[in-house]
Amino acid sequence: MRRLLFHLYTSYVALYIFNLFLNNETVMTIQGWIGILALFLSIAGANRTYQIIGVVFLIVSGVIAIGYELPFNELVGHFTSMGLLLSLLYLIPFINHYMIIGGYEQSLFNILQKNTPNLGKFYVKSYLTSYALTLFIFISTIPLVYTLVKEKTAHLNERITHQLATRAILRPFAAANTWSPIEVYIAMVVAFTGSSYLALLPILFAFSVMMLLLDTSLGYFKYRNVNLEPVEEEDTQQNTNYRHLLSLAGFLILFIATAAITHLLTGLEFFDSIILVILPYTFTWAMVTKKHRTFIRYTQKVWGDHIWTMQNFMMLLLPIGLFNELIGETPLLEIAIESFAWLERTPLLLFIFIQLSSMVLAFFGFHPLVTLSLQGLFVTPFLESINPLSVSVVMIISVIANDMTGTFNIPITMLNQYFKRNPYQLTLWNIGYALIFGGTGVLIGWMLL
Repeated sequence: MRRLLFHLYTSYVALYIFNLFLNNETVMTIQGWIGILALFLSIAGANRTYQIIGVVFLIVSGVIAIGYELPFNELVGHFTSMGLLLSLLYLIPFINHYMIIGGYEQSLFNILQKNTPNLGKFYVKSYLTSYALTLFIFISTIPLVYTLVKEKTAHLNERITHQLATRAILRPFAAANTWSPIEVYIAMVVAFTGSSYLALLPILFAFSVMMLLLDTSLGYFKYRNVNLEPVEEEDTQQNTNYRHLLSLAGFLILFIATAAITHLLTGLEFFDSIILVILPYTFTWAMVTKKHRTFIRYTQKVWGDHIWTMQNFMMLLLPIGLFNELIGETPLLEIAIESFAWLERTPLLLFIFIQLSSMVLAFFGFHPLVTLSLQGLFVTPFLESINPLSVSVVMIISVIANDMTGTFNIPITMLNQYFKRNPYQLTLWNIGYALIFGGTGVLIGWMLL
């Protein structure tokens, strides 16, 4: 079954990339049928949460299609609407694989341990480590950094360890993902609003750095009075670690530059350009650093686990894409929007509504992609009168804030596997900062009007 799923997922992504240049209806129809087959074969292996969400959206979409007598032959094409996001999710792990086989995370850990006399300085270093790792290995950052935090704070009270780990992992995770070129939520918002990622990048990056400086300062003063045992490190090892860090920075800068150049030369959307360059870029970098054989072997070793993850996303995104497309073909959205038309005259209240709805829905277990999907449909009619760049900034920052407070989101769920606490406790530790995080996004969005 996994081999069949591998071929289906690969074909779906390959046809999406192929059709970026052809824009052919026949190719789109074939991709749609492959998506339908992949969806139904993914049901059995998907996580229960994704199964429930996917089935609910399929049923609702079916009711809409039948109720409004929408032609069946047009439904197949709607299963391609999430091709961009699914392609990103399929290809992003190649960057993670290179990060791991390159040993970058170990060098970052070594730098983290050096010259950390107190818990305040350790918090700052662990925050920066989480931030850097998130840009490359995404969710894999969580177990790696937690292991180090646990080891370094083993002599302290368990509550202090858990609280520090929660803040030093989830907060930089959110800050880094605010501008990350491989963040799926950004790609989804850009698709809804029509904004340019390159126009958003300096705004989101500046916001990210501002949050980084704020929280590392707060953390340093909070924990600076707790002393830690020193760790010795040889100068030669330290030099190697810093060279690795420079290589890491070069990897990311060149990756964004390559995608931007591809975007300008081909005329494709920026995230479509990301899809095109991920595989050749990472493999070329692996060859330059003479790690291509290890890169291939490691990819083959972990690919089975990645297929399992894709089952979840197929189960979630394909039904959501169908629902979004069908809603756009019916008067349902217009009816819902009419009752909120007054928000068009008060953009600040619209931005606050977006931010608070993201947080509240996350408390009750709504997946961020579902939240974004609903918000995207909601804000579309306002984009003619309200700056799409402003709306994009607010939507991105609001949904990513849930990396810290989304009680049942993946980051908190993964971290709580180690804590064995009530997940709402982790939310409580970060809710104040998340309100500052999201509120700053609202303020920036309002200033851009």
